[in-house]
Amino acid sequence: MLLILRPLHYPMFPSVKYVFKFIEVSDNNSIDMSGEKTTILREKFLDPSVGMVGTTRAYDDLAEEYNQIVKGYQYKGPLRVVDTLVSLMGDRNRADIKIMDLGCGTGLVGEALYDAGFIQLDGLDPSQGMLDVARLKGIYGELLCAYVALENEKLAIPDNSYDVLTISGSMGTNMVPPEGIFEMWRLVKPGGYIINVVRQETIDESEGFKDKLEPMMHQMEADGKWKLVSRVVFPDYLVDKGGVIFTHQVC
Repeated sequence: MLLILRPLHYPMFPSVKYVFKFIEVSDNNSIDMSGEKTTILREKFLDPSVGMVGTTRAYDDLAEEYNQIVKGYQYKGPLRVVDTLVSLMGDRNRADIKIMDLGCGTGLVGEALYDAGFIQLDGLDPSQGMLDVARLKGIYGELLCAYVALENEKLAIPDNSYDVLTISGSMGTNMVPPEGIFEMWRLVKPGGYIINVVRQETIDESEGFKDKLEPMMHQMEADGKWKLVSRVVFPDYLVDKGGVIFTHQVC
Protein backbone atom coordinates (compact mmCIF):
# COMPACT_ATOMS: atom_id res chain seq x y z
CA MET A 1 0.00 0.00 0.00
CA LEU A 2 1.05 3.62 -0.51
CA LEU A 3 -0.41 7.08 -0.23
CA ILE A 4 -0.54 9.57 -3.07
CA LEU A 5 -0.30 13.23 -2.10
CA ARG A 6 -0.55 15.23 -5.29
CA PRO A 7 -0.04 19.01 -5.00
CA LEU A 8 -2.67 21.13 -6.72
CA HIS A 9 -1.35 24.45 -8.01
CA TYR A 10 -4.45 26.21 -9.32
CA PRO A 11 -5.57 29.62 -8.07
CA MET A 12 -9.22 28.63 -8.45
CA PHE A 13 -8.68 26.03 -5.66
CA PRO A 14 -6.86 28.12 -2.99
CA SER A 15 -8.10 26.03 -0.07
CA VAL A 16 -7.14 22.66 -1.55
CA LYS A 17 -3.52 21.66 -1.08
CA TYR A 18 -3.76 18.11 -2.40
CA VAL A 19 -5.98 16.31 -4.85
CA PHE A 20 -5.70 13.12 -2.79
CA LYS A 21 -5.30 12.76 0.94
CA PHE A 22 -4.94 9.33 2.47
CA ILE A 23 -5.98 7.41 -0.65
CA GLU A 24 -4.49 3.94 -0.71
CA VAL A 25 -3.23 2.22 -3.82
CA SER A 26 -4.22 -1.42 -3.61
CA ASP A 27 -2.24 -4.48 -4.58
CA ASN A 28 -3.82 -4.49 -8.06
CA ASN A 29 -2.44 -0.99 -8.72
CA SER A 30 -5.80 0.77 -8.43
CA ILE A 31 -7.16 3.48 -6.18
CA ASP A 32 -10.41 2.87 -4.29
CA MET A 33 -12.54 5.77 -5.51
CA SER A 34 -15.90 4.78 -4.01
CA GLY A 35 -17.88 6.88 -1.55
CA GLU A 36 -16.40 9.99 0.03
CA LYS A 37 -13.01 9.56 -1.63
CA THR A 38 -14.45 10.92 -4.89
CA THR A 39 -15.73 14.16 -3.39
CA ILE A 40 -12.78 16.45 -4.15
CA LEU A 41 -12.32 15.07 -7.65
CA ARG A 42 -16.00 15.36 -8.56
CA GLU A 43 -16.34 18.89 -7.19
CA LYS A 44 -13.25 20.19 -8.92
CA PHE A 45 -13.79 18.50 -12.28
CA LEU A 46 -17.56 18.98 -12.55
CA ASP A 47 -17.95 22.44 -11.00
CA PRO A 48 -19.12 24.65 -13.91
CA SER A 49 -17.18 27.60 -12.50
CA VAL A 50 -13.89 25.80 -13.19
CA GLY A 51 -14.54 25.73 -16.93
CA MET A 52 -12.99 23.69 -19.71
CA VAL A 53 -9.52 25.20 -19.39
CA GLY A 54 -9.39 24.73 -15.61
CA THR A 55 -10.49 21.12 -15.94
CA THR A 56 -7.85 20.51 -18.60
CA ARG A 57 -5.16 21.79 -16.26
CA ALA A 58 -6.43 19.43 -13.57
CA TYR A 59 -6.20 16.51 -16.01
CA ASP A 60 -2.66 17.55 -16.88
CA ASP A 61 -1.77 17.43 -13.21
CA LEU A 62 -3.34 13.98 -12.69
CA ALA A 63 -2.16 12.36 -15.93
CA GLU A 64 0.45 10.10 -14.33
CA GLU A 65 -2.07 8.72 -11.80
CA TYR A 66 -5.13 8.71 -14.08
CA ASN A 67 -5.04 5.03 -15.01
CA GLN A 68 -4.89 4.06 -11.33
CA ILE A 69 -7.87 6.31 -10.62
CA VAL A 70 -10.10 4.79 -13.28
CA LYS A 71 -9.21 1.28 -12.15
CA GLY A 72 -10.55 2.27 -8.76
CA TYR A 73 -13.75 3.47 -10.43
CA GLN A 74 -14.07 0.13 -12.28
CA TYR A 75 -14.54 2.11 -15.50
CA LYS A 76 -16.34 0.00 -18.14
CA GLY A 77 -16.57 2.56 -20.94
CA PRO A 78 -13.72 1.20 -23.10
CA LEU A 79 -15.06 -2.36 -23.06
CA ARG A 80 -18.54 -1.14 -24.00
CA VAL A 81 -17.09 0.79 -26.94
CA VAL A 82 -15.24 -2.28 -28.22
CA ASP A 83 -18.24 -4.59 -27.81
CA THR A 84 -20.43 -2.14 -29.72
CA LEU A 85 -17.94 -1.69 -32.55
CA VAL A 86 -17.30 -5.41 -32.93
CA SER A 87 -21.04 -6.03 -33.31
CA LEU A 88 -21.31 -3.29 -35.95
CA MET A 89 -18.33 -4.35 -38.06
CA GLY A 90 -19.26 -8.00 -38.45
CA ASP A 91 -16.83 -9.69 -40.88
CA ARG A 92 -15.08 -6.51 -42.00
CA ASN A 93 -11.31 -6.49 -41.64
CA ARG A 94 -10.74 -4.59 -38.42
CA ALA A 95 -7.26 -3.50 -39.47
CA ASP A 96 -8.77 -1.51 -42.38
CA ILE A 97 -11.08 0.63 -40.25
CA LYS A 98 -9.82 4.13 -39.54
CA ILE A 99 -10.92 5.36 -36.11
CA MET A 100 -10.82 8.68 -34.26
CA ASP A 101 -10.66 8.20 -30.49
CA LEU A 102 -12.12 11.55 -29.40
CA GLY A 103 -11.33 12.57 -25.83
CA CYS A 104 -8.73 9.81 -25.83
CA GLY A 105 -7.10 10.84 -22.55
CA THR A 106 -4.36 8.38 -21.62
CA GLY A 107 -5.50 5.93 -24.29
CA LEU A 108 -7.76 3.53 -22.38
CA VAL A 109 -10.32 3.24 -25.19
CA GLY A 110 -7.61 3.17 -27.84
CA GLU A 111 -5.79 0.38 -26.03
CA ALA A 112 -8.95 -1.72 -25.84
CA LEU A 113 -9.63 -1.10 -29.55
CA TYR A 114 -6.07 -1.95 -30.52
CA ASP A 115 -6.15 -5.17 -28.54
CA ALA A 116 -9.33 -6.11 -30.43
CA GLY A 117 -7.59 -5.65 -33.79
CA PHE A 118 -8.61 -2.07 -34.63
CA ILE A 119 -5.12 -0.73 -35.27
CA GLN A 120 -5.72 2.41 -37.37
CA LEU A 121 -6.19 4.85 -34.52
CA ASP A 122 -5.86 8.58 -34.14
CA GLY A 123 -6.59 10.38 -30.87
CA LEU A 124 -7.61 13.84 -29.73
CA ASP A 125 -7.68 15.40 -26.27
CA PRO A 126 -7.23 18.92 -24.84
CA SER A 127 -4.86 17.70 -22.12
CA GLN A 128 -1.26 17.48 -23.30
CA GLY A 129 -0.34 15.65 -20.12
CA MET A 130 -2.85 12.90 -20.89
CA LEU A 131 -1.69 12.71 -24.50
CA ASP A 132 1.90 12.28 -23.36
CA VAL A 133 0.83 9.17 -21.44
CA ALA A 134 -1.20 7.92 -24.42
CA ARG A 135 1.76 8.35 -26.76
CA LEU A 136 3.83 5.96 -24.67
CA LYS A 137 1.41 3.14 -25.56
CA GLY A 138 2.59 3.25 -29.17
CA ILE A 139 -0.85 2.53 -30.60
CA TYR A 140 -1.83 5.86 -32.18
CA GLY A 141 -0.95 7.31 -35.54
CA GLU A 142 -1.74 10.98 -34.91
CA LEU A 143 -2.43 12.60 -31.53
CA LEU A 144 -3.95 16.06 -31.62
CA CYS A 145 -4.16 18.39 -28.63
CA ALA A 146 -7.35 20.43 -29.11
CA TYR A 147 -10.70 21.34 -27.63
CA VAL A 148 -13.93 20.24 -29.30
CA ALA A 149 -16.54 22.95 -29.93
CA LEU A 150 -14.71 25.58 -27.92
CA GLU A 151 -16.13 28.89 -29.17
CA ASN A 152 -17.50 26.97 -32.19
CA GLU A 153 -14.05 26.48 -33.70
CA LYS A 154 -13.60 23.68 -36.20
CA LEU A 155 -10.92 21.09 -35.58
CA ALA A 156 -7.95 21.05 -37.95
CA ILE A 157 -9.14 17.77 -39.44
CA PRO A 158 -10.74 17.41 -42.91
CA ASP A 159 -14.36 16.34 -43.33
CA ASN A 160 -15.09 12.62 -43.78
CA SER A 161 -11.72 11.50 -42.42
CA TYR A 162 -12.79 8.45 -40.42
CA ASP A 163 -14.84 5.29 -40.70
CA VAL A 164 -15.65 5.37 -36.99
CA LEU A 165 -15.46 7.90 -34.19
CA THR A 166 -15.52 6.75 -30.57
CA ILE A 167 -15.93 8.89 -27.48
CA SER A 168 -16.32 7.57 -23.95
CA GLY A 169 -16.95 9.73 -20.89
CA SER A 170 -15.81 12.94 -22.55
CA MET A 171 -19.18 14.63 -22.96
CA GLY A 172 -20.17 16.52 -19.83
CA THR A 173 -19.62 19.60 -17.73
CA ASN A 174 -16.28 21.26 -18.52
CA MET A 175 -15.61 18.73 -21.28
CA VAL A 176 -17.13 18.25 -24.75
CA PRO A 177 -20.40 20.25 -24.90
CA PRO A 178 -23.53 19.09 -26.75
CA GLU A 179 -22.44 21.13 -29.78
CA GLY A 180 -19.53 18.72 -30.12
CA ILE A 181 -21.80 16.30 -31.96
CA PHE A 182 -21.62 18.54 -35.05
CA GLU A 183 -17.84 18.08 -35.22
CA MET A 184 -18.17 14.35 -34.58
CA TRP A 185 -20.58 14.07 -37.50
CA ARG A 186 -18.32 16.17 -39.74
CA LEU A 187 -15.29 13.94 -39.19
CA VAL A 188 -17.00 10.65 -40.09
CA LYS A 189 -17.58 9.38 -43.63
CA PRO A 190 -21.13 8.72 -44.85
CA GLY A 191 -22.04 5.22 -43.74
CA GLY A 192 -19.61 5.39 -40.84
CA TYR A 193 -20.46 5.19 -37.16
CA ILE A 194 -20.21 7.32 -34.04
CA ILE A 195 -20.17 5.44 -30.73
CA ASN A 196 -20.73 7.80 -27.82
CA VAL A 197 -20.69 6.55 -24.22
CA VAL A 198 -22.13 9.14 -21.80
CA ARG A 199 -22.66 9.04 -18.05
CA GLN A 200 -26.33 8.58 -17.22
CA GLU A 201 -26.19 11.46 -14.74
CA THR A 202 -24.96 13.79 -17.49
CA ILE A 203 -28.10 13.12 -19.50
CA ASP A 204 -30.46 13.20 -16.54
CA GLU A 205 -29.02 15.91 -14.28
CA SER A 206 -26.28 18.09 -15.80
CA GLU A 207 -27.20 21.65 -16.72
CA GLY A 208 -26.66 22.27 -20.40
CA PHE A 209 -27.08 18.58 -21.20
CA LYS A 210 -30.25 17.19 -19.63
CA ASP A 211 -32.61 19.20 -21.83
CA LYS A 212 -30.29 19.73 -24.77
CA LEU A 213 -28.11 16.80 -25.84
CA GLU A 214 -30.77 14.32 -26.91
CA PRO A 215 -33.02 16.95 -28.55
CA MET A 216 -30.01 18.03 -30.60
CA MET A 217 -29.37 14.42 -31.56
CA HIS A 218 -33.01 14.04 -32.63
CA GLN A 219 -32.83 17.23 -34.70
CA MET A 220 -29.73 15.99 -36.52
CA GLU A 221 -31.62 12.85 -37.42
CA ALA A 222 -34.60 14.90 -38.59
CA ASP A 223 -32.18 16.95 -40.72
CA GLY A 224 -30.91 13.78 -42.39
CA LYS A 225 -27.38 14.02 -41.01
CA TRP A 226 -27.36 10.70 -39.18
CA LYS A 227 -29.68 7.97 -37.91
CA LEU A 228 -29.85 6.38 -34.50
CA VAL A 229 -28.76 2.75 -34.57
CA SER A 230 -29.17 2.09 -30.85
CA ARG A 231 -29.48 3.72 -27.44
CA VAL A 232 -28.37 1.28 -24.75
CA VAL A 233 -28.56 1.98 -21.02
CA PHE A 234 -26.22 -0.04 -18.81
CA PRO A 235 -25.73 -0.01 -15.02
CA ASP A 236 -21.97 -0.24 -14.54
CA TYR A 237 -20.29 2.64 -16.38
CA LEU A 238 -18.51 3.34 -13.10
CA VAL A 239 -18.59 1.50 -9.80
CA ASP A 240 -21.77 3.30 -8.71
CA LYS A 241 -22.98 5.07 -11.87
CA GLY A 242 -24.83 3.99 -15.00
CA GLY A 243 -24.14 4.96 -18.59
CA VAL A 244 -25.76 5.25 -22.01
CA ILE A 245 -24.25 4.18 -25.33
CA PHE A 246 -25.50 6.16 -28.32
CA THR A 247 -24.64 4.67 -31.70
CA HIS A 248 -25.36 6.75 -34.80
CA GLN A 249 -24.69 6.04 -38.47
CA VAL A 250 -23.74 9.03 -40.57
CA CYS A 251 -25.89 9.64 -43.64
